[in-house]
Amino acid sequence: MEHPYHHRIKVRSYDLDSFGHVNNAVYFNYLEEARGEYLEQRGLSFNDFHEWRAYAFIISAEIHYKSPAKFGDILDIRGAITKMKRSSFCIDYEIFNETTNKVCAVAAMSLAFVDEHEKLISIPEIFRQKLS
Repeated sequence: MEHPYHHRIKVRSYDLDSFGHVNNAVYFNYLEEARGEYLEQRGLSFNDFHEWRAYAFIISAEIHYKSPAKFGDILDIRGAITKMKRSSFCIDYEIFNETTNKVCAVAAMSLAFVDEHEKLISIPEIFRQKLS
């Protein structure tokens, strides 16, 4: 998979579970952080969603763990939008541990756009343009 965006994170002490590995749930925080950074790189911010009155809700998230990450490891969160439909899109991720040279996890996230009443709507055209 080609990864058009990357976001690097250094594992912090508060990311760890009692076994000294990154807690499973923390990986979703990493994905969220990477997605926000990618939007900024493309000239978008979370404030834009409020202006459009269109919100990208996560409708599914799946992660497969491959190898652990530990305190101080440098992780490269690599992502790509793999599908864009009328009202939804998918992002595939790979979390690569630069310290160990191993893939920590692969993930997929589906998001759908809704209005302020949480009714499904089309993806805003400006969002499509900026992410194309």
